[in-house]
Amino acid sequence: MARRIARMIEENQGREDWRLPSERELAEQLEVSRTVVREAVIALEMRGIVEVRGRAGIIVLPAHVNPLSFDAINTDIGPGPFELLEARLALESSAAALAAERATRYDIMELEECIERMQLETDEVFLNEKGDREFHLTIANMTGNAIILSMIQALWDQRDASRMWQRVHRHIHAPKVRALWIGDHYAIVAALKMRNGEAARHAMTRHINNVTDELLRADELGRFSSESADD
Repeated sequence: MARRIARMIEENQGREDWRLPSERELAEQLEVSRTVVREAVIALEMRGIVEVRGRAGIIVLPAHVNPLSFDAINTDIGPGPFELLEARLALESSAAALAAERATRYDIMELEECIERMQLETDEVFLNEKGDREFHLTIANMTGNAIILSMIQALWDQRDASRMWQRVHRHIHAPKVRALWIGDHYAIVAALKMRNGEAARHAMTRHINNVTDELLRADELGRFSSESADD
């Protein structure tokens, strides 16, 4: 998607009356979701091709500053945060449903200990999600399926290594999201205790959707904060 938008920029660079459409307009024009467009814009920002200036929208930077290089786009930035969350949603929701059928008392105790550690973490550690990662990998392990575990672990490893994730995630306000996310984890454990697969699937889905929504808000906050700082 970043390549498609970059080509759109290249094709219209000589037109003085042309501007890059808004994210909403790009999503409609390219027939994709706004989260897909958002990731593409972040990738282009990190390449110095565009700059998002709050209410001014997406500004195309002068070509002589950072010439377009299609080979470089998306090569070393890594998977986007919303792409990772979409994959986690597909895998981890199903894993939670399967784990509900196989949960033991020890498993539940281990999950509750993960939540306790999350509650004791400082805001900085909380946002690094050490306790959260352990919680989700414990559920993956509870499925008893080594392939599911390895796939979910690989997604978390990619998230930790993703420059795009780090760029957006740093704007999340820990005190604001702590209660919501910890509450989500308790809801997941409650469903697992009942051995209710559909409830566990729903609870995991709601949690990952909450993370996605907060990441979108954090990205917006980061953009408007940068705009205010420049004023």
